[in-house]
Amino acid sequence: MCRVLFAVGNGEAMKDLVDALVKSSENDLYKVALGKGPSHKDGWGFFWMSKDKAEHYKTIKPIFEDKEGVKKLLDSLKGFGVLLAHTRAASQGSVNLFNTQPFSYSSPKGFTFWFYHNGDLRKDELIKMAEFEGEMLKDASDSYVFGLYLLRRLSSLNESEILNTFKAALPTVKTTLNTGTLLVSPNNVRGFVTAYMVESREKDPLFKRYSRLLKVEERNLFAVVSSTFELYSSLPFEEIPNGRAFYTAIELKEEKFEVKELTL
Repeated sequence: MCRVLFAVGNGEAMKDLVDALVKSSENDLYKVALGKGPSHKDGWGFFWMSKDKAEHYKTIKPIFEDKEGVKKLLDSLKGFGVLLAHTRAASQGSVNLFNTQPFSYSSPKGFTFWFYHNGDLRKDELIKMAEFEGEMLKDASDSYVFGLYLLRRLSSLNESEILNTFKAALPTVKTTLNTGTLLVSPNNVRGFVTAYMVESREKDPLFKRYSRLLKVEERNLFAVVSSTFELYSSLPFEEIPNGRAFYTAIELKEEKFEVKELTL
């Protein structure tokens, strides 16, 4: 299980969230309550895009030991843009740079996307759905395979197509499907975020507290983050009901965005 951050809007307003990500990844009290170690130490990464640049960074260092990487991220957060960040606590797949998130994929249908995931999936089922060879993906994480599934199934940045593609994969979820995706075509930028946990986990108070996602909605910022952020930030978080998704139309040049809440 991992800690995640999706944000769009004013980069300066995201710096408090980055600080909360670092602290959440080093000392996650909700994870400890589940009888597990406190940290998310198996690598981290981010993707930042503004109208002027795109920056993708990944390392196998823990975020709380990577002062240069965190500074690189904070220095990037200037003006209007969109950010995906992920710190990993590995459950499937080798601990290496390949499996560090966010992942990037390029589609022959004319768009690129960046993707992160928090949770456990039935990897073998996803491989079958995507019609890939399992042996070739034996060391890849379930999260990486989910991105391949999206690459295989998506043909556009259309809201309903993206939503239905995620819905079709819900039977493969073992724990949670907390995801962030940024899709970029020559003419459009779209964000898609999901907050989903299986019923058995939702009924477990400690697991639900750990796995739920929170959101911040302000005039210049929309963000979806892991639950532990509420312990390390005073921003006005709201808990996201289970089974929700957010489709975000992003206009980088005009410095504006529009968020639509959907049901998985």
